Amino acid sequence: MTRPFAIDVGWAALLDPLGIDPNDLLRAAALPADLFRRERPALDPESFFRLWRTLMAMIDDPAPGLALGRSVPSDSFSPPLFAAFCSPDLKVAMQRLSVFKPLLGPLTLDVAANDDALSDTYAAEDGLHLPSEFVATELVFLVSLARLATRADIEPLRVEMTEPPPAGPYDAYFGVRVRKADRNRLVFSARDAARPFLSVNPAMYAVFQPELRMRLEEMTREAPLADRLRAALMAALPSGRTAIGDVAPRLGLSARSLQRKLGEAGTSYQAELIALRTRLATDYLRNTAHTSSEISYLLGYDDPNSFARAFHGWTGTTPEAMRRAALSGSAH
Repeated sequence: MTRPFAIDVGWAALLDPLGIDPNDLLRAAALPADLFRRERPALDPESFFRLWRTLMAMIDDPAPGLALGRSVPSDSFSPPLFAAFCSPDLKVAMQRLSVFKPLLGPLTLDVAANDDALSDTYAAEDGLHLPSEFVATELVFLVSLARLATRADIEPLRVEMTEPPPAGPYDAYFGVRVRKADRNRLVFSARDAARPFLSVNPAMYAVFQPELRMRLEEMTREAPLADRLRAALMAALPSGRTAIGDVAPRLGLSARSLQRKLGEAGTSYQAELIALRTRLATDYLRNTAHTSSEISYLLGYDDPNSFARAFHGWTGTTPEAMRRAALSGSAH
């Protein structure tokens, strides 16, 4: 996906407590000097992550993602983040962030809640690779938000990452060991999810919500339907809920309308799903150490055998053969 992503104005406000000059950051990242002063700043994914990697390199801390994630103030000038802080509790804050997350960068936040826990899972839009420290920053921010808004020392039940950072500062901050898993996820207890936010402000949220909805709708309208579908599928794949009837409502469409619009664009729902799964599987096999079981889960399959059969149908080869070829090629 090549469409630009919005750069939230809150970026500039994060730099001051870190002792970083915005002009120095933009110059080092080879980005326009007026980026943060534009009315609607935006970057393509490659430039977005170049900005982020440059910032990580400029933070004088052995765990830069931890330093950045903790630097987000409760009075942030970022409308999407302020909307989260205005929420009545953590559950509502996460649900609001999941809706407005596309306004903050190229990733999605999938929120699931039940009587026992609140689960927040991050994924990159359209298969973009999320660097480990980037994911760590996002997870730290969510915990920091919970603690700032409740004034309580909330500790998640579980912290999971596909590429965990070395044990140490992050484990100490979360209060629990960061575990390697096939997804990037935080799990809070239901008790903490319902803990009241002292920063709750319904009146302020009522002020911000129309503007946020308008910005989200503008961005959605500007993106081609196939790009929007791929982003929705990326969020849905790990849950296994990839039927058109499950995904179409995420786009504000019925299953029939989605299939018709895709047909008018010269594609189909099944073709887009297979193309995305093929691209993701190939990337995982060539560039990660994920097992077949992990890849099966990430692509929404119940078991590795189903994934292997599907992969052979897409590519004419097996996952094991593709991984061997990738390893053989990297050895030369």
